Amino acid sequence: MAGGSLNMKEAREVLKKNKIVIAGVGETEQGKIPDKSSFHFLSQASKIAIEDAGIKKSDVDGLVTAFSLVEHTFMHCTTFADYFGLRPRFFSSVAVGGATAVWMVAEAAMAIASGQAEVVLCVRGDNTLSGISSSGMVALIREMCHAEFEFPYGLTTPGGYALAAQRYLHDFGTTREHLAAVAVTMRKHAANKENAMNKEPLSIDDVLNSRIIAEPLSKYDCSIISDGGAAFIVTTEAKAKELGIQNPLAYLWGMGQGYSHQYLTSLKDLDQIYNAVNASGQKAFQTAGLGPKDVDVAFLYDCFTITVLLELEGLGFVPKGEGGAFALEGRMEIGKDLPVNTHGGLLSQAHLGAMHHVVEAVLQLRKQAGPRQVKDADVALVHGNGGIVSAHSTILLGKEALS
Repeated sequence: MAGGSLNMKEAREVLKKNKIVIAGVGETEQGKIPDKSSFHFLSQASKIAIEDAGIKKSDVDGLVTAFSLVEHTFMHCTTFADYFGLRPRFFSSVAVGGATAVWMVAEAAMAIASGQAEVVLCVRGDNTLSGISSSGMVALIREMCHAEFEFPYGLTTPGGYALAAQRYLHDFGTTREHLAAVAVTMRKHAANKENAMNKEPLSIDDVLNSRIIAEPLSKYDCSIISDGGAAFIVTTEAKAKELGIQNPLAYLWGMGQGYSHQYLTSLKDLDQIYNAVNASGQKAFQTAGLGPKDVDVAFLYDCFTITVLLELEGLGFVPKGEGGAFALEGRMEIGKDLPVNTHGGLLSQAHLGAMHHVVEAVLQLRKQAGPRQVKDADVALVHGNGGIVSAHSTILLGKEALS
């Protein structure tokens, strides 16, 4: 132990010993689904994931939920446990914005490794599209802006990402076409995802000619809003065998976090963001004993097109400033250099944080992604981004146990 915490070698040994796996996944319908509460979606997604694993609800002894944008429940995890009829030994709620879903996997793994639980249900569901008013949405998008130094001057969440995009375009000579290419790739992938909200073809010109939300970001540079739920079951290889789970297992190989800032007024430059993304990724890579070139398919948080470029570069897949060209050349598409967000991501499938990113990563490793399947997908990376590119989490998943 160094400084009271595990180093990467020790963390690797913990994961090797416990053989943490994702053994079941579930997604509900996505879209505008009125008259259903967030707890309905939580319950439905949980049921699907439990049935996918082939276990009983009574086998679940751990619960990790995310925050809700609609339900103002102070104790979210226990409120849902009561609603769904669970009596978990371990329970927790995670709230780090878009980094939440990825870290739910890590929190479940840590609970299992410390003996707090054996089978952990991780679930998020919300009726964000149909269950909140326009004024309520305005209140939400001001949440990540400093109440005294930013919001009074007009800054919102899209505006914050737009400022990051403006800086990126200025520093590297990137154009709006490079950003648009990210949205076009996500839409192309969503066309083959059963429950994707937006499947119609999208071109670079469509993106460039769509309504500007915050310069240089247009409508299609911004993620969609949706109702729905998703869930996954985290356990160990040994427990999965004991319960008779037949699914191919997705093994947790590495995990990490990185933090840069909370408010943009605390951000000095893009390097501060890159360093946080890199810190998160490097912890995961070092624990797994891998590097970017070992990743077969990546799931990058795409709340806005600019985040995908910053993550591509911060994680080391391409050099700084070259993410735009990588996207424009079609190298993020299935069958190309690094398939990214084969389900369509937040830009085209649905917005439930990175829950769908985790689910799709598991399906890819199982070889169950149908027409979206990446050939020889043996290693998947999932990265979440919370705040305005400020809090990051990364996991690496493999189709076999860590050796």
